[in-house]
Amino acid sequence: MSWTAGGDWMCSACQHQNFKKREMCQRCGYPKYGGPDPATYICNATKVLAGDWYCSAMNCQAHNYASRSSCYNCGALRDDHAAGGYGSNAYGSDGSDPPGWKTGDWICTR
Repeated sequence: MSWTAGGDWMCSACQHQNFKKREMCQRCGYPKYGGPDPATYICNATKVLAGDWYCSAMNCQAHNYASRSSCYNCGALRDDHAAGGYGSNAYGSDGSDPPGWKTGDWICTR
């Protein structure tokens, strides 16, 4: 976990910036002062949202939120050249829609 001057903190598991007052991450629920292995915590999360991707780096396969351009676990850049821009090992690489998508959903490329 990293801290800012005002006491806000970055979640060790999902890299979400949280206000100082929060005891658990607003995005993923990971405890402020640590808990289970952050890599295991996120990889075992069952909630995969549209646009989320899995790191294609060797031996990583970490689940990353759609907003991340690099892997929270190993720092590898997102592999956007695969079909649909989801990464080579993510949902959608076989032409199917990711879980939770509805007709007309799309990923902003900016």
